[in-house]
Amino acid sequence: MRTAKEPLLLYIHIPKTGGTSFTQAINEHCPNAVYYFQVADKPDLLRQALQQADALSGHLPFGLHKATSRPCQYVTMLRDPVEQIASFFYFKYKNKNYLDYYNPYLTFEEFLNNPRFDPEYVNLQTRFLSGELWSTTPDLSKATRSLKQHVSFTGITELYAESQFLFMRAMGWEPKVYSKMNANECRPPNTELTRDIIDLIHSKNASDVELYYFARQLLQKKLYKLSHASREELRLYKHNCR
Repeated sequence: MRTAKEPLLLYIHIPKTGGTSFTQAINEHCPNAVYYFQVADKPDLLRQALQQADALSGHLPFGLHKATSRPCQYVTMLRDPVEQIASFFYFKYKNKNYLDYYNPYLTFEEFLNNPRFDPEYVNLQTRFLSGELWSTTPDLSKATRSLKQHVSFTGITELYAESQFLFMRAMGWEPKVYSKMNANECRPPNTELTRDIIDLIHSKNASDVELYYFARQLLQKKLYKLSHASREELRLYKHNCR
């Protein structure tokens, strides 16, 4: 358990980036972890968590460290915006467990062009990393600066095993295989989107696209710098993840 003098681990779990299963490692190694939704709207509990918790995980925006004098350590995961948007579509609108939103006739084009799409989904990853959750035009430079200066580790959903391995090593934890949780079973396998749909997602989420490739490059640099022994350890880890 971390003490109040040690950095508080702040996990920015951006929706639909694979973070539910990523959280398993944090919960196992941080017995006094707190979920953000439990304290977000309760100022007294939030202040207590910031001072006493091992980790705070959930849909929390960057900037929470400013509410405490305790040192903080951010980690997060980013995902290809096209895959993230597709996951939102199938999970929310093609999922019979969400009867308020379930619509078997809704097309992807209608989803993207709905007036509610922009405020809910556009540049969501940049919003979280810039701390500007309510803006559809968040400051990309702020988000990039957050990754450079404040986020100690950024994983990539498309490099999931590599991300888990490097994250646990960065934290000083023995790399362990955790199964993916909360997988989107409503999404058909091998979903193919048209070029027009992909272009529309890119144009609406230009900041997220740029932020994603910046973060992916950072992770790939970490992989490139691994020693021969570490690469072999990663190879065995990925084999066990299958």
